[in-house]
Parts: sequence; structure tokens; C-alpha cells
Amino acid sequence: MRVLPIHVEPIVGETCDGYVARLAHAHAADMADIRRLAIREVGRHSWNGADPRLRDAVEQMAGIATGALMPTFEEHGMWVRCGHRDWKPRKCERCCTFAKPRAACSICAGGAWTQTIARGGPYCLEHHQWTLGDMSLRISDDAYESAERTMRTTLWERGIGLHTGELQLAATFVLAATNGSRGAAPIHARAAQHRATLSPDFGDVLTWGYPEVIRTALLLSTRSLVARVLDISRPATAQADLLARAIAEALGLAMSAELLDSSTRVVGHAHRAILHARGLRRARRTKVRPCPRERALIVASFDKRACLLRHAPPGVIRTLSEKRTGGTEPPRVTRKRELVPDELALE
Repeated sequence: MRVLPIHVEPIVGETCDGYVARLAHAHAADMADIRRLAIREVGRHSWNGADPRLRDAVEQMAGIATGALMPTFEEHGMWVRCGHRDWKPRKCERCCTFAKPRAACSICAGGAWTQTIARGGPYCLEHHQWTLGDMSLRISDDAYESAERTMRTTLWERGIGLHTGELQLAATFVLAATNGSRGAAPIHARAAQHRATLSPDFGDVLTWGYPEVIRTALLLSTRSLVARVLDISRPATAQADLLARAIAEALGLAMSAELLDSSTRVVGHAHRAILHARGLRRARRTKVRPCPRERALIVASFDKRACLLRHAPPGVIRTLSEKRTGGTEPPRVTRKRELVPDELALE
């Protein structure tokens, strides 16, 4: 295949679709033109950026190394709860799961738009550039650097990414704590510094409160705390107070009625999901045989959209319920279900 004249160096974890967009931009062409060349080369009739044959054709056309558009699973793969060995988060080579594509740093991409599935969040440690959706701005802040490193290490190894839902739930708590702080939280100062207003949606809260959201997500995925919060032998109101105080302490803010209200709703929802997990059966048509505890927690977290259950130890289900709440699909079906934010989280 003939190599295109202008060389475009791929960035880490760049998707094939994102790279094709940059390749087209560099050659003042349409993406459709580049796609047609690749499609014709491999003899297909339509475009699918995930097709390895089309990816290889694009790499040959661009004159870049084979495999340059496929990040290594060892470095960038997602931790998943798949049940191949157990339901704890781990890098499963059989699943070979990557994060959903997200907007990449425009400076890394030479000023053009592209997407990446590399390990990490919206903050570029090299250029101090924040990129989330259509928003791109420079933020030089040690707190953001520290938060991004936590995102790429501890949270990533707990199976948490931008698309998994835990950050959306954490943002809900940060917004509630911020509203109760009456302007004393750093999130307000950052938004004012960039002449922006803080609106109650996930993108805004994550942008101006990234350090706080990461600290809260770290707390919400700590098994010891989650085990205490999801102890259904105690009233949900008492556990909600425990969680709200832990979040307030982590954020360095005073306890507020708004934060306690959010905590009460989330903990109550999670307790109901635990009750659902207690009565799950091993299969759809099974009436008596209970579902194993670890698997029941994962299935219930999907059924009820309750993120906290993903990080709960199996011991939170102390006794199984005699009342059947439902049957579970085969593990191969469970592991293919899409992770979504908590029912009560910001979107």
C-alpha cells in the first residue's frame, strides 16, 4: 500500500477512529476518504474501527509501526470483575478489556481532536491540560496532578474509570458537600478563577472538583468502609451518618444537611440492593439454590444500579434470604453487561 505523504505520530492509547480523524486533518481530507482507502485495501464493505484488519491497513497507510494503534493490555488494560477466576477486580487476559474512548490531550495530539483508551483520566500530567468532552483548558495545580496519579494507580486497579460510574457517584457527594459549605470549598474558587459557574452536572463538578472527586471515589471504593456502611443489621440512617462524616472529613469540610441527605438516599438504595442480593438464586429457573455471595453482589449492583456493591466484601451478605428475589443469568452474560452510573449519581 502507498504511504501517505504527511507523517502523523500516534499518541499513547489512541483509537483507530481518532487517529484517522487526525490523519484526515493533516492531509486536508475527509475521514471518509481515509476510511475508503482502508476499506478497499482489506476488501470490506463498511468501516469498523475495532476491526484489526482495518487497523493494520491504517497503520500501513500512515507508515507507522505495526500495533501502534493498539495499546498494550499489560499497561493500559482495565481491571474487571468477570468471574473467570473470581469476582474481585483483576486484569483478565481472557476478557482483555480497555476503557471506553475519551477525548485526549489536544497538545499531545498536535492541536487536533482525537480519542484515547490509555490508562488514566482527563488530566494530562505532561502538559497540565484538562480535556473532558469538548472542554479543554490548562490547569496547573499540584492537587490535579496528585489526583490523576491516584486515578492511574489505586482507582484503576479497583476497576474504576471515567465510564464505570464510581466517579459520577463521588461527584454527587462532592456537589452536596460543596452546596453545604456556602462557598468555602476550593471547587468554587477554581471555577471563579476560570470565570465559570458551577452547574449541577457531572462534567462541571469533575472539572472544578477533580481532586475532591478522586478523594471521595477512593473512600467509596475502600472495602473496610463499604463493609461498615452496607451492614444491613444496623439502620441505614446510622450508616448514612457514618459515610457522610467520612466524606466531610476527607474533603476537609463541615458536615452539612445536604451531604447527609445525599448519603441517606445512597445508603438506603444500597441497602435495598443488598436485600435483593440476599435472595438471588444461582440460575434463572432455580428456586432454592442460592447464588454465591460474590457473584450475587455483582449481579445486584447491575440490577439495582448500586455502585457501592461492587466494592463490598461478600461478608455483607451475612445470611441468605429464603425469599427468592430473582435468578441470575450465566456468568458469561453478567461479564458482558455494561457498567453504568449509580441510580442516584450525577450524569
